[in-house]
Amino acid sequence: MQARTLKIIAALLIISAVFMGIIGYKISQEDASKNRVVSQAQAGTAVQSDFAYAQKLFIANRGMDKGEIITAEDVQLIPYPLIVDGSYTKAADIINKKLESKVAVGAIIRNSDFEKQSTLAPHINAGYRALAIKVSETSSSGGFLQPGDLVDVVFTTRASKDTYNKSMSRRLLKNVRLIAFGTDVERTDKNIVITDSKNKTTAKAEKESGKSSRSAVLEISLADIPVLTLAEESGELRLIAIGESDIESTDATAAAAANDTNTELAANKHMSDADRTAFIRDVTGLTPPPAPKSVYVYSGDSVETITVRN
Repeated sequence: MQARTLKIIAALLIISAVFMGIIGYKISQEDASKNRVVSQAQAGTAVQSDFAYAQKLFIANRGMDKGEIITAEDVQLIPYPLIVDGSYTKAADIINKKLESKVAVGAIIRNSDFEKQSTLAPHINAGYRALAIKVSETSSSGGFLQPGDLVDVVFTTRASKDTYNKSMSRRLLKNVRLIAFGTDVERTDKNIVITDSKNKTTAKAEKESGKSSRSAVLEISLADIPVLTLAEESGELRLIAIGESDIESTDATAAAAANDTNTELAANKHMSDADRTAFIRDVTGLTPPPAPKSVYVYSGDSVETITVRN
């Protein structure tokens, strides 16, 4: 084969290779362009999915505080282009409902506005406080207690130098309501809700056994708080469950105390002043000061109470 023919063939091969390279580059650019168009179309679809045309939501016509009851004049139904989780579209779902948080004017009404923000506070009666104590299976009636139960609090201690070589066991408080036990909290409807570490409620069947609980929250009157904290530091506390037959008589006594104008009777519901004084004296060796006396000063139709300390 002549040298000229070989040169022609080589030139044709080079031209073919260049031509094929150009075709391959154009094809790759077209594929990339198509993929870009598809991605943009998908992104546009995702953005449009957050829009709900012709949707109407309720907003607040005025600023409302916690505890207010929503009326028809307080809210307004307006078109809203975005989907809002927890919003309302029906008036029947929000009218006459009590707010559990503050709502600003123009804000969208959400279901979180009606959820209680505190776990314990709504369950504590006026004049009382919630106090947690350490418990075990043996010191909490075998771990079978549930929120809402009434218990007696028993204090025990062994003879030691700190207790003036005295062993002691006595019923410290009586008819005390158990607000929470472990992760269980009593609700106002007397049902029990279980709260996990993330403050989310779970089903009753999924909760841990009460036998593994390490704390109990008691509803304690203000006067009994120092006594209970002193007792926990000085010895061991046990929770004694009260039977149903005794609970009925306890409720009757509590109702009588609530209706009685004598505040001393209501104050002695869980522990009398004499028992409180005796306990502090036995544990600390100190005699508490006597309770202040009250003097009533009458001036015409008005009565003024003056507290006099000895």
